[in-house]
Order: sequence, then structure tokens, then C-alpha cells
Amino acid sequence: MDTFHAYFKSLAKAEREKFAEAVGTSVAYLWQIAYKQRRCNESLAIEIEKASGQQVRVEDLRPDVDWAYLRNSAESIANSPPITARNGVANRISSSDDTQPPVGGSSGGEKLSKMVA
Repeated sequence: MDTFHAYFKSLAKAEREKFAEAVGTSVAYLWQIAYKQRRCNESLAIEIEKASGQQVRVEDLRPDVDWAYLRNSAESIANSPPITARNGVANRISSSDDTQPPVGGSSGGEKLSKMVA
């Protein structure tokens, strides 16, 4: 029996209903996931991990997804310096005078005057 199946089966009926509501789906759909009749999508796997207090991990629900890469990327982003401190990129962007001219060439005033006349 896999981790999610064991966890979900251990909950009382009322707890299963609260759990399903917390993760945004139905008890029936969660049973289908538990019995491998349906595959859990990534966002639901994340919600299940959060709602179960990490007793069920996303890796258990979707072993085909490279969760380690995502976790490491999120940690890397969280630990990176603010964009204003990175090589002055924000300063270069804000001081750029590279603006684009308006599309269409004319302001449209000539067309309006022809239509009125």
C-alpha cells in the first residue's frame, strides 16, 4: 500500500471530507488517486502535501516529476539577492532611453477630420 493510500485510509470519514475540501477536490476523486485509477496533477499533489502536514510527499504522488529540481530552484530564488543588487541590472533598465515610437504613424486626427467633413 502506498503512502497516500495508507494516509487517506487512516482518516475517519469526516476527516476525509475536511481533507478533500482543504485540497479543493472530492473524496471520490481522492479515492481514485489512492487506488491509482487517476493520476494526481502537480498542483493537487502540492496541496495534498501541505494538507497532510508532509506525511504524504509530492514525490510519493508524482514520482515522474523532478521535485528536487523545483525545490532547489525555489530555494535558490529565495536565497538570491534582490534584483536591484544584481549587477546593477535594475539601474540599467530604468535609465534606458530605448523607447519605441507609436504604431500606425499618424495620430488619427487626419482621418477624423476627413470623416467629419
